[in-house]
Amino acid sequence: MIIEEEQIKEMRREFIDELQNIDDDSLDETFKTKLRHAKYRFLSLVYPYDRTITELPDDRARGWQTECAIELYKLGDDDNYTSYSENGLSWSKAKAGLSQDLLNELPPAKAGVPI
Repeated sequence: MIIEEEQIKEMRREFIDELQNIDDDSLDETFKTKLRHAKYRFLSLVYPYDRTITELPDDRARGWQTECAIELYKLGDDDNYTSYSENGLSWSKAKAGLSQDLLNELPPAKAGVPI
C-alpha cells in the first residue's frame, strides 16, 4: 500500500531542483496540501454522487493522486487554466483544472442519484 511519505518522496524527486536535495522537507506541507486536493478531485470526479466515500480505493488511485498533486504544484495558482492569451484576454479552463492526459487515466464516474 502506498503511504503519504512515499508520495512526498516522489514529489521531492520531481522537484529536486527547487529543494536542492532529496532530504529537504521545506515543501512537505505544500505537498501534503496538494495531495489532499488531488484526493478530493479524484473522489469528486469518480464518485460525484456518493459523498460517503472519503478514502481512495487502492494504490492505483493513490498513484493517480500523486501525479495529480505534482501537476497541481506545477500549475501553482493557475490550476484552472489550460491556456492563456495576453492581448486578446482569452483564458481556457479544463475540467477540474487538470490536463486531459491525467483525466483520461481516471476510471469512469460511478453512477448514482444526486443527493
